[in-house]
Amino acid sequence: MRKTATGAEIDFKGTEKSKVKVRAQSTPAEIDNFHRLLEKCQELGMCEVINFSKILPNKGTSRYYRAYCDIVVNGEVADNE
Repeated sequence: MRKTATGAEIDFKGTEKSKVKVRAQSTPAEIDNFHRLLEKCQELGMCEVINFSKILPNKGTSRYYRAYCDIVVNGEVADNE
């Protein structure tokens, strides 16, 4: 694999894999919906969810919560040469 300028890795088949760290901040129900969306994307081969944290309360508010996840995004690299 070789690295791109953005730090993504490209395998020899031309598939780019970018590692993304995400902090989701919303209500617990919306965070659960986001988690299910990521799982659906993973089933379709669009990404790989490495981990998804439990939902944590935010300090200073009782309405919003947060969760963290690490995702590997799969995408085709366009060959513009």
